[in-house]
Amino acid sequence: MEHFLEKQQEYFFNFLTDSIDNFLLDHSDETFYAFALDCNIYEEGEINLCFNTVDLWQETTNYYASRGHSNIQLEEMKYNSSDWDENQRFASLHLFDDWVEDEQDIEMVLEWLCQQIILLTDSETFERIPKTEDFKLLVYDHDETPSDSQERFEKIGMSELFQIE
Repeated sequence: MEHFLEKQQEYFFNFLTDSIDNFLLDHSDETFYAFALDCNIYEEGEINLCFNTVDLWQETTNYYASRGHSNIQLEEMKYNSSDWDENQRFASLHLFDDWVEDEQDIEMVLEWLCQQIILLTDSETFERIPKTEDFKLLVYDHDETPSDSQERFEKIGMSELFQIE
C-alpha cells in the first residue's frame, strides 16, 4: 500500500490543487472557514473535497437552531461535512479500483492524506483560498468525527489549522 501511495503522490496532489483552483474561479467572493477531505476509503478509496463558507454555515445554524438543536449540537456539526450543504462537495476521486477492507490500509491512506494536506498548506493554491482567521483543515473517514481528524493530525504536527477544539 505504501508503495502504491508513493506512486499516487503527484497525481493526487495535482488533482487536489487543480480541483481547488477550478472551484475558486467561481467562488472567489466567498469566505471559507473549513476544508475537508471527507472519505470513504473502504469504497474504492473515495475522497470528497468539501469547502464550507461562513454564509452557508450561518444558514445551516439558523435552520437547525429553529428546530431546537442546541449550541453544543451545532458546534459538533460545524466541522462535519455530512452536515453541510451537499453542494459544498465540489470534487471526488476514487484512488483504487477495488474495495479496501484492511483497517491498517485504511488508516495508512488517511494518514497519507493528512500529509497531502500539509503539503497543500505550502502551496500557492492554499494561499489563494479566501479563508477566515480560524480556518480549519480536516481529513476523516465516513464513520469518523472531526475530532478523529484532529487526533490524526496531532501525530504529525500541532498547527492551529488542524485544531478544532
